[in-house]
Amino acid sequence: GGGGGGGHPYRRSGGYNDRRYNREDRRGGGYRRHQRQPSPSREDDAEDIEVRLRGLIIKIGDKISPELKINLNKMKNILENDYAKYPDTVKDTLKACVTELPAKAPVYGTLFGLLNVSSHELVGKLMYEVNDLLKQAVAEANWFKLKQLLRFYGELVNANVILPTSYCNMVSTFLSALDESDRQRGHLDSIVYVILSTLPWSGKELSERSASNLDDILNRIRTYMDRRGQVPTRDVLRRYRSGSHDDLQHDVSISYFFFQELMVLWNHVQDISSKSWDTPLLPKPYQWFDKEFTAVLQHDIPSVETPKHTDSAKYVKAPRPLRINVDDTGKSLPTGPDYDSFEYFILQDIISDTIHTFESNRKECSKYLLAIGNNFDTDKFRLTNQQDQDQGESMDEDQSGWSLGDLLIENIFSQMLDLPTAPYRQVFYTCVLAELCRADSASFPKALGRTVKVIFDSIEDMDAACIYRFACWFAHHLSNFGFQWDWAAWQDALPLDPAHPKVCFIRETLEKDIRLSYYERIKSTVPEPFHALIPSQPPGPDFEYENGDHPLHDSAKEVINGMKTKKSSDDIQAILQRFKEEQAAQGADEQEQTKLTHELFVQAMLLVGSKSFSHVLNVVERYLEVLRFVNTTPEARVHTVTVVASFWKQNSQFLGILLDKLLNYRVIDPTSVITWAFEQQQLEHAERSFVWEILQNTLNKVVTRVAQVKAKLEGCQQMHQENEAKRANEALTEMAQAEAQQEQDTLRLMENSLSTVTREQKEVFIVAYQKFVQILQEKLTSSSTGSEDVEVTWTYRWIFGWYREMMRLYYKECSGFMTTMETVIFTNDIDDRITAVFADVKGLHQDETALVV
Repeated sequence: GGGGGGGHPYRRSGGYNDRRYNREDRRGGGYRRHQRQPSPSREDDAEDIEVRLRGLIIKIGDKISPELKINLNKMKNILENDYAKYPDTVKDTLKACVTELPAKAPVYGTLFGLLNVSSHELVGKLMYEVNDLLKQAVAEANWFKLKQLLRFYGELVNANVILPTSYCNMVSTFLSALDESDRQRGHLDSIVYVILSTLPWSGKELSERSASNLDDILNRIRTYMDRRGQVPTRDVLRRYRSGSHDDLQHDVSISYFFFQELMVLWNHVQDISSKSWDTPLLPKPYQWFDKEFTAVLQHDIPSVETPKHTDSAKYVKAPRPLRINVDDTGKSLPTGPDYDSFEYFILQDIISDTIHTFESNRKECSKYLLAIGNNFDTDKFRLTNQQDQDQGESMDEDQSGWSLGDLLIENIFSQMLDLPTAPYRQVFYTCVLAELCRADSASFPKALGRTVKVIFDSIEDMDAACIYRFACWFAHHLSNFGFQWDWAAWQDALPLDPAHPKVCFIRETLEKDIRLSYYERIKSTVPEPFHALIPSQPPGPDFEYENGDHPLHDSAKEVINGMKTKKSSDDIQAILQRFKEEQAAQGADEQEQTKLTHELFVQAMLLVGSKSFSHVLNVVERYLEVLRFVNTTPEARVHTVTVVASFWKQNSQFLGILLDKLLNYRVIDPTSVITWAFEQQQLEHAERSFVWEILQNTLNKVVTRVAQVKAKLEGCQQMHQENEAKRANEALTEMAQAEAQQEQDTLRLMENSLSTVTREQKEVFIVAYQKFVQILQEKLTSSSTGSEDVEVTWTYRWIFGWYREMMRLYYKECSGFMTTMETVIFTNDIDDRITAVFADVKGLHQDETALVV
């Protein structure tokens, strides 16, 4: 709707009382007015009113405009009238709005203030609920909710619902943790960030009404920032090799929090405090009612302690920007606020909070993201397509002001490409960007297209993992919009080296789109010059014995027919044994016999199961005994991976899924996949992402297995402790002793199992990192003795890029055996360029667990 939640809150129904009392007349309408109509039940009518009441509360302040002043008074009257009838609806809706609509905190703070003027008792009941939310957030160490509540409490100061001294005392209580020594740095950083990010919303009132308390807060934060000291920056987390878009001025630190971003925020707060806390961007609806708010009674807020640090705590951090909308000199374009301004931080912070709140609902997320411009000074933003329609205007491409679309896209990409991992799953960013394109179809797709081309132009400098994520997103995005794209704009990239990032990005996008659609459609969608980057044949199997002239064609046919007729494992083994004897008669040695027999069986099994995933799983399960029999040695398992890779070389998706299933069935092991990934044949095409996808999936399975066993052990331990507590209060019986002994035996088994899988995880990671280091060291050594600078070759850069990715992605899992890795892998004779990555990754864990003395 229009300003303040749809202009007049009741415009749609002709009045709230019309909805309540004239419902039958409106439903009957016209000629049916005087006919007898069935009366709706009271329960249905009450539910209908509650739904509408909830909607009015949520929509109030959807746009900051002069009409909001009128609508706030109307909303206040509605709540006064209806609270007694629907108290739970009012309380629950307001609590959700306060914690889940971060940009509208000033609106709800002002609404509380208006209610407090006319009904102090009612606000007392609402404050009890909000205070209870605060206590709950502290008890659960819910830092995100705590941040939203502190922002709202600041707005309650503006509306004179609570005293500035009460608010400052609460903040000072949170800051008390800064005075203690040997506290976890991430924990203290979170406290400081939550306070600094919310303080400016009420800074003006606090400076005028409680200046000494505010100064004390700032001095305590200043002392902490000085005491905390500098955190070294880490190259391994750069999204660009040169750092050109990673914000060189405020380079990234790899503490669990980005200390440099925290320092930027601290500088912003100091700057606005020196300017009398002047923050023009932040809406101030409370100023409309200054006179009414002056002579009211305030409410108490609880005294709560700082949430304690736990290893499982999910701390909040300052968002890390990705500079996309810049000119050739690196300065911000006029389409957005300056990157170094407090305005940019506020908008980035609100966008980040909105994404976090609605991450589970992409439609609601896109809706509230597109509404962010309405929650601030609308004169600063260009009109969106929807606003143009509402106002009866046409889109003006040359209009001045900030582009909300550019700002949203930039911040979504900054999250999606964040290192070491994005905050949310990749598919979420695809879905929300698609929803934004649909919701604002006139302007948002154009802004997204511009951003894609800007990133593509600088992709040569981008981190390997970021290129991969970007290609995955782009392919998925195109699949949502008919695979349409201006490919001709990228035709200049086609003559480049096949391993050049621009060529790789286009090829990876097209191959992933073939997965999402089918070969003929994608080939017909792109211009003919791009066909060179599409496989020459549709994805399909490559059966070695297909040709009737092949000497093993008949033997393979016999095995295949046996499988198709569902012969038993014993029968298939008998066929293979006869084949092996035939090879021996022809003079093949034992090793050659085993290899040929193994390859014949695996190829036949793959062909029988090549129709679909379900077919191959059925045949694997049917002949699992035979599979395990022919894969009893490490060499045999590597050979199986090689055969599968050769069979499905035209379909990397099927290859990855099949290897994943064979890992699940324990036919192959992680080490065999790692060995295959680093064979020369794969390294010659290091720019192809599917090998690294398979490697990463293999490592993920090892990590997941450890996590599952650990979770199961913790569950058993908790159950044992609970049962022990019950038994302590009861008479000890023989059955109770037996149960206790059984629980202890189970715990021992689980502990042994955890020890085993943890050891296996360590061995797998050491093998993987040894392979990376060996390959990179060989290339650097050969470069030092030859004329070619290997660092400028794309093959080296792709391998080195994925080495960085695998190192930083699993730094937590490897933190327990860093010393072993340093002793076994990263020795003194390894090139400094390789060990520098290990040093950065080693610092990740150290910085995350660092203490402030």
